[in-house]
Amino acid sequence: MIPPLPVLLVDDHPLITTAYKKAFEWVEQQQTSIQFDLNEAHSLSEAIHALERFQLHQPLGILFMDLKLPPLPQQHLYSGEDFALKVREKFPTTQIVIATTYNHNFRIHSIFKSINPEGFLVKNDVNEGEIKQAILDILEGIPYYSKTVRQALRKYVSSDLLLDQMDRHLLYQLSIGTKTKDLTHFLPLSHPGVQRRKKNLKEIFEVEDQDDRALLQAAKELGFI
Repeated sequence: MIPPLPVLLVDDHPLITTAYKKAFEWVEQQQTSIQFDLNEAHSLSEAIHALERFQLHQPLGILFMDLKLPPLPQQHLYSGEDFALKVREKFPTTQIVIATTYNHNFRIHSIFKSINPEGFLVKNDVNEGEIKQAILDILEGIPYYSKTVRQALRKYVSSDLLLDQMDRHLLYQLSIGTKTKDLTHFLPLSHPGVQRRKKNLKEIFEVEDQDDRALLQAAKELGFI
């Protein structure tokens, strides 16, 4: 007998993970040859704990991941993106589905460059039927992208702009009130290194001539903090 396929559903709203569970249960009824081991997490801390259950001989099969989650700095996790990257590193074969409210083209492109998910859903696009179809397609090895994501990909222009974990950590520290002069206590950077990072971030977010408040506002609007 084929063992159940491990699935982890991560979203800080239990109603969302319940909707995902119902969709997976529907797929089980339609595809009698497959069963799922469904696991829920409603915070990054719970997600890390759940991830410890899976081993290399029985890796995580599918991850449904929200991006906008309260950070877990002690684990170097500043958003759902960092957790998804951790899963990608530990289990390269895991099918990762990003589900988020963020619909800005730059944010979508950034996720593709860092994670390259097998599925990408903008929540405002999807309904119960689309979630079911996403699961069916992913099981068949077919990537599934919702309408907004497909539109963003059509507009895609190759770019070297990509925020790494250091950038996200820097933004997080600024967002909780850490002063620029103190960032070297939290990041393995020199003062000139911090300044270069901030300058690059302001260029990315098109606030070159503005203060840190403008940088944080732009980063927040795009879902990086």
